[in-house]
Amino acid sequence: MKKHLSIIVAIILLLSGCGKKQEEKKLVFAFVPKLLDNPVFQLAWQGAQGAAKDLGAGKIEVQRFAPVKSDAVEQAQIIESLIEKKVDGIAVSVNDADALTESINKAVDAGIPVVCFDSDAPRSKRFAYYGTANLPSGKQMAEHLVKLMGTKGNIAILMGTPGAPNLEERRQGILEYLKAYPDIKVVATEYCYDDVNKGVSVMEAAMQAHPDLKGWILPGAWALFTPPPGPFAAKKPGDLFVVSIDALPEQLDYVRQGYVQVLMGQKLWGWGYESVRMLKEYKEGKTPAQPVIDSGLDIITKENVEEYAMKWKTGKF
Repeated sequence: MKKHLSIIVAIILLLSGCGKKQEEKKLVFAFVPKLLDNPVFQLAWQGAQGAAKDLGAGKIEVQRFAPVKSDAVEQAQIIESLIEKKVDGIAVSVNDADALTESINKAVDAGIPVVCFDSDAPRSKRFAYYGTANLPSGKQMAEHLVKLMGTKGNIAILMGTPGAPNLEERRQGILEYLKAYPDIKVVATEYCYDDVNKGVSVMEAAMQAHPDLKGWILPGAWALFTPPPGPFAAKKPGDLFVVSIDALPEQLDYVRQGYVQVLMGQKLWGWGYESVRMLKEYKEGKTPAQPVIDSGLDIITKENVEEYAMKWKTGKF
């Protein structure tokens, strides 16, 4: 009798264990870019989905939540709603660090880890940031422009949404580097609110207002998502010296045709992939050795544009 009872208990425990295994909770991570309709964030979203597939074996789900337009208030509301949903982690590119810090802290206090990508909220309780080192990248952009155009002339800067920390840091880096060149004047700083068409129109307007403009620095390449000549329709290739962040396939034609001399490619796929990887590892009790991870940049010119284009085709970056 005791033997039969032991067998029955063992079977019950085995079945109970199987049930627990079947009911094992899937991790649900939220992916929150600055806005929905932007090609760079579309690629980052694909990276996040790729990480869920590679690392999760069906046990990780990534859901996307984004403002239709670049809006810090709406983005903060999204994070508040994710706290109510009790997601397992949040990856966010912040529109405005000051506006998002409180919401990020609420999420962390509620037990939801947060990682930032692309644009950081450094004074928040997020556990890590993955993306471009923005201040140095701004200095690097200015350095490339000076090498191209020399130490004298009027230039303009195209920005996205006012207050976006990654863009403001890049602009700060640009201005710091240019202090050594007092004969280079920034005569226009235009904001396009991360809108492609507005990026084209504000650049065109700036060039009409400043016909002697010699160069452009684009901390974000919104206007270059239109086919060439895009904002440079009134110019010939080589009339202006242009340095821009981002190097997606559609932007490489600007280098091929001579409208842009230098593109600086960010690790867009990695924004999503690495964010999901870090969230998964954080849930397993692992934290990054450093809270700020510089993803690095690729420099693309006419000399290596075809080599870089091949990387897009093969996916081997």
